[in-house]
Amino acid sequence: MSGKLVKIYENYSLEISYKDPKNLRKSLEEKPCDKDTLKEIKFIISCGDDISRLKLLVTLSPIFIACFDSSKSELEYFKEKIDKSNFSYGLYPNFFSFNENAYRKFYSENDIKEDIYLTEDRDIIFSLNPLDDKYILALAYLLDKLIIDDCNRKKLTNYFAKIRDDIVTNGRRSILANGIQAFYLSKYVVVWMLIFCEGLMETYEDARFFLDPIYEKINNLKRACD
Repeated sequence: MSGKLVKIYENYSLEISYKDPKNLRKSLEEKPCDKDTLKEIKFIISCGDDISRLKLLVTLSPIFIACFDSSKSELEYFKEKIDKSNFSYGLYPNFFSFNENAYRKFYSENDIKEDIYLTEDRDIIFSLNPLDDKYILALAYLLDKLIIDDCNRKKLTNYFAKIRDDIVTNGRRSILANGIQAFYLSKYVVVWMLIFCEGLMETYEDARFFLDPIYEKINNLKRACD
């Protein structure tokens, strides 16, 4: 994998290119996070000619957004994004019947205000609330193993073969109403994250190091909800 992380602060932004999560970890250690002035983070990953990466990220976005929420007020960043968005619940309404010409035409006439955007260079930009570096690394690992990895992406794409734009929109609506306890795609959001983490931990030797922070956080939240 190769990608970019952009940290947006009050008065400047910091862009970090990386080859894999281990490489990103090293870069973050060299440039510690000033969380107090961090306003937003962006992950930028290549989509290429196959938009399955884009579609799967859109599918998983309610899970990622809810589980990596760091706002003082629940989902505050996401709510602000939606308030400014061109679309209901911040989501372009035709990702699963995607017509790139129509997409480009729309954004040639409107500002980019959504948390997921496909650039003309076919890079996916995924914007989120500020995160501590340990959670940035966890999300980078999930993006690497679930979205970028060809084998895992194909398995998940097949699993979610019947996904539609309205289903994802309803998932976003659900997390706004219920936060981490939201129900989405036959399971609670918190359960999805535990399944992803546990599956990766069973498969990859380095997964526990990267995923432990989000896994422990979500596991504790699940116990509190039980």
